Amino acid sequence: MASIKIRKSCLLCGVAAAGLFSAPALAIAAPAQTTPKSLAIETVVVTAERRPESARTVSGSVSAYSGAELASIGAQGMADYLTRTPGVVFNASTPGNSSITIRGVSTSTGIPNTQSTTAYFINGVPLTDPGYSVGTPDIDTFDVNRVTILRGPQGTLFGSSSMGGSVNYHAAKPDLSNWAAHLQGTFEGVDGGGTGGSGKVMLNAPILSDTLAVRGVYYYRQDPGYISNIGTGQKNANFTLVRGGRIEVLWKPAANTSISYLFLDQTEDTGDDGYQEPQIAGLMQKNTLVPEASNFETLIHSIRWDQKLPFGTLTAMASYHQKTQYTLADYTSSLGFLFPGASPVTLAQPAKSWGETYEIRFASLSNQAFEYVIGLFYDQTREEIRNVGAGPGVENSIEANYSPLFGPGIGALSAPNNVWLNASLPTRGQEEAIYGQASYHINSRWKVTFGGRGFSESITSSNASSGFYDLLTAGVLTQTQAGKQSATGFIPKGAVTWTPNKDFMAYALVSEGYRLGGPNIITSTPADRVPAEYGSDSLVNYELGVRSDWLNDRLQLDATAFYIDWSKIQLPLQTSTRLNYVTNAGAARNYGMEASAAFALTDDLTLSGNATYLSAKLSKAFNPGGGQPVVPSGTTLPGASKWLLSGLLTYQWADAPYHPTFVLSDRFVSHAPGTYFTGAPEGGYNLVDARVSFNWGNYEVTGFVENIGNSHGVTSGYVGPLEQYIVQPRTFGLTFDYRM
Repeated sequence: MASIKIRKSCLLCGVAAAGLFSAPALAIAAPAQTTPKSLAIETVVVTAERRPESARTVSGSVSAYSGAELASIGAQGMADYLTRTPGVVFNASTPGNSSITIRGVSTSTGIPNTQSTTAYFINGVPLTDPGYSVGTPDIDTFDVNRVTILRGPQGTLFGSSSMGGSVNYHAAKPDLSNWAAHLQGTFEGVDGGGTGGSGKVMLNAPILSDTLAVRGVYYYRQDPGYISNIGTGQKNANFTLVRGGRIEVLWKPAANTSISYLFLDQTEDTGDDGYQEPQIAGLMQKNTLVPEASNFETLIHSIRWDQKLPFGTLTAMASYHQKTQYTLADYTSSLGFLFPGASPVTLAQPAKSWGETYEIRFASLSNQAFEYVIGLFYDQTREEIRNVGAGPGVENSIEANYSPLFGPGIGALSAPNNVWLNASLPTRGQEEAIYGQASYHINSRWKVTFGGRGFSESITSSNASSGFYDLLTAGVLTQTQAGKQSATGFIPKGAVTWTPNKDFMAYALVSEGYRLGGPNIITSTPADRVPAEYGSDSLVNYELGVRSDWLNDRLQLDATAFYIDWSKIQLPLQTSTRLNYVTNAGAARNYGMEASAAFALTDDLTLSGNATYLSAKLSKAFNPGGGQPVVPSGTTLPGASKWLLSGLLTYQWADAPYHPTFVLSDRFVSHAPGTYFTGAPEGGYNLVDARVSFNWGNYEVTGFVENIGNSHGVTSGYVGPLEQYIVQPRTFGLTFDYRM
């Protein structure tokens, strides 16, 4: 038995194995917590090229948000900052299981049966699965150091899955010298929905001054619901409870030696999957017989050693990463006809992903004529996805309706304890790589950069399933299948950078990204010809960028043009019996422009914004065969919104009592398809937010209104034309902060 996918959760899934401120990571200094200082445009230090450097010197597209910047806009999760990033569309759906589309590089705005096209990292720990994704970690940004989004393929330095780009989350490090604490509480309510709130705390403790420190963070947050389920009678049923935190330890036994440890744990529990069914139940309503609850958890243990040497820095990391999920979906409307009289018919999907990552790299000294980084990488990740279909009365229904066809006792035989499907889908992926990048400064103006990554990967998948659904689709009650795919490859990168003076930089970049392939563990038939495996796909990105500073660094104007050539695209498909598989087909050409500006008009008033134009379309038709529909050349890729616009105004009234700060922001996402074959259009919405803060001493209070226009824009319509995830309606709230 392999996979069927009918709605939002993948039934037997995985079978086929400065936006805010600028494109290149402009950073606006956030308001101080005591007497405010003047606002100025500054840059954030990032590790986009595996070494600390100013974001504005990177020969590539980087958006970096510091913790202060994220706090100034009230950001808590991905929906708050990715929607402000040039070239990035956040396809918000089930909390903890949404997807990200960067520069249109996507074949689905949901969670496909392939590896993701966007890579995710937390403190350098990769959290992208080799096959079907067991959740997308959306870590709360309280006390974060920064979040960095790298746009364009990052295969050379960040490995598989980073075809579109990568999202890198960096927790704040312990302070070895100073005690510190931060307490925060928020209350909020949704127009036409429920109420919610949060409590968060951070404590930094230097155990041994300048030698050993511990930093702990805990947060408890309930996001209000706004989708009511008329079938269960539950109003505002899609509330989400986010709980978790982290502990970080930093030990500096010698001046040039640092050893750090990170423990992170977060869960996201949603009471009922929050899509609306406007044509069935009405706006902001759905209709199921049971709550479609979900739970996603992320767990990390990571230890890191940094050793400064006279000629560079040696870094070694060892990490354990684990993700778990549990989802329940109501399939009564889709499969209930198979079991007359039995209701409800549900599918539970418990899943787990766990593995180890090891990495060692050496980075030469910075500000040298010749700079380089070289590293070794190893990751082994295992997945275990189960699908359990059940429903009260199923066993008796099968016996009553199918015994004439299959004989007496078929109910108990094919659906013991009312379980009509019991499938286990383990996957094991392994990736080994050696990578490097070197830059040579020909003179003070010209720099050339070359890099590459040699990799070897293998994926093994199997499937053991039993039950009535196997009997219907395969003619047997129990079946097992297995498959393996392996590949080796090399991913190059090259760039030329021209810096005629300190206020201007231009670069030309060619880079590649790739994604792991895998086996199809379902049987090929004359009606559905399924390949035994699907190969890795890759793309090439050609990019030109300009970074410029004007008026004594009070004005930044940047622009980036890109062209992406994507071939042998991994295309998730279904057989005539709704079993999932993947094939390589078609090609796409994505091109566009990202422009941004940030202007500190006065010491108190700053304006910033960005605009993205994107054309992402098939250049070669998808013609998979086997009864599948042909997707013609010229079709827009899923999630590839043509226009993305974002603007921000920040005014800090430094001379007024309590030093008020006003923040007004705007985000626009144009329409895009949700999938190739079905689904509702996404985007076509505009979000305006406003915030005002007052602070005195260690205290601060902030009032906010989000989505002032009360838009109900669709953030994800991949499920089907009748089910839509929407932006959170107009929300009012207050936040209280105390820092010491």
